[in-house]
Amino acid sequence: MAFEVIWTTLAEEDFQKVIGYLQTKWSEDIASAFVNKVQRRIERLSTFPFSGLGSKKDKSIRSIVLTKHNRLYYRIKNEKIEVLNIFDTRQNPEKNSYE
Repeated sequence: MAFEVIWTTLAEEDFQKVIGYLQTKWSEDIASAFVNKVQRRIERLSTFPFSGLGSKKDKSIRSIVLTKHNRLYYRIKNEKIEVLNIFDTRQNPEKNSYE
């Protein structure tokens, strides 16, 4: 049984920022490839929700790698996956409130 995936407002905003950046700085094709990759990862995550790494700060939060520059943070709640944030791994790690 696949878990339902729910995006928080923050996660949706993060996702749109990454897409906007890729469209502006790279190309529409690169942005589209990123969207497709995220969709595939989310589909896999909905089937295997415990596949992500647990956070050191909060054991209820897990993460998966989207790209070498982006990590998706989520929590499992009542057979639903709540996407919390997409974090750019090139930032100062202290800005990451989930790790």
